[in-house]
Amino acid sequence: MPTTTGDLPATARASVALPGATGEVREFELVPPGPDEGWLEVIASGICGTDVGLFGAGVAEPTVLGHHVVGRVAALGDRAARRRGLAVGDRVVLEEYLPCGHCPTCATGPYRLCPETDVWGGGRRVGTIPAAEPPGLTGGNAEYTFLPANAVTHRLPGGLGDALAAWVLPYANAIDWVTGAGALRSGETVVVLGPGYHGLAVAAAARRSGARRVVVTGLPRDGQRLAMAESLGGVPVVTGDPAADAGRIEAAAGGPVNVVVDTVGADPDVLGPAVQVLGHGGRLVLTAPKRPAAAPLDTGRLIRNGLRVAGVRGRAPEAIAAAIASLADGTAGLGAVPTVEVGLDGTAGMLARLAAGSGPESPHVVVRPNPTTRRRAPC
Repeated sequence: MPTTTGDLPATARASVALPGATGEVREFELVPPGPDEGWLEVIASGICGTDVGLFGAGVAEPTVLGHHVVGRVAALGDRAARRRGLAVGDRVVLEEYLPCGHCPTCATGPYRLCPETDVWGGGRRVGTIPAAEPPGLTGGNAEYTFLPANAVTHRLPGGLGDALAAWVLPYANAIDWVTGAGALRSGETVVVLGPGYHGLAVAAAARRSGARRVVVTGLPRDGQRLAMAESLGGVPVVTGDPAADAGRIEAAAGGPVNVVVDTVGADPDVLGPAVQVLGHGGRLVLTAPKRPAAAPLDTGRLIRNGLRVAGVRGRAPEAIAAAIASLADGTAGLGAVPTVEVGLDGTAGMLARLAAGSGPESPHVVVRPNPTTRRRAPC
């Protein structure tokens, strides 16, 4: 048996999403990790729109969802410990990507674009691998989750509390979208379409990055979320009438808009007002495909105003480091957004509520497995 550090309980519970948009809690056997592998005790698993979409559409096979994972190293193979620079007890954030590590894309840096972790091309990620595939626990909605050799982890500082640590990945996404694809410069104006999980993170990232004004739009039913955006320094605007939306946004911006970040999901109707409010040299950042995917844009306005349109996927590792530092030093401000916690027994019900559009007012919903002391299995 390979040398490992740490030990494990004999079994662990997990919330398993099932075909038909249902779920149940199951118990899984935990096996000792190989020399390049490990296990995390899950502290928090943030629920994002991808999880909700997968659950609501009905997974093809029983699957442990959850890919915004914060955990504590519970066991680690000897080579994994040396390579990752980690020890049992360290807290980490686990990325969803499972890159191959040797293709040209990985070799040049953007491992999130590796074909082997591209879910649109049949790739694999944390929170999407069927539970029937050993060891079964490769998602965050569980007491423990497996660390394969190609998992990507980032150590968390002691001063960053667990509740804020659950923001690391969505906030890192937002930083990358605002400062990378959005190329935000200090003093510019940002419009965020949608006050959801990522929308609020984008508002926080834009403020941190020196935006002069951050306008956050939402529908009439989003009153409380718009209030959360205001607590982050945003200017809330109620939208929903395409004929009037651009005028309302321009009035709230108080001048030319430099960056629009669309976080509203599949609705293509937001693209018209988004392009209309952008000033010369403006940038439109798209974070999710529209349905239908072939959505119309005013190409005349794009050319006349020299606008740029960028699609984004995930985040660069540098953005994770920036997110961790900002959350730890308090400059993110995301502690103002209430955290809604749910245990494993309530995870499927919460996902069903979110898929039906009847979730809690706060978009920051976190699974907290709260594992109990259990019988240990030797490693």
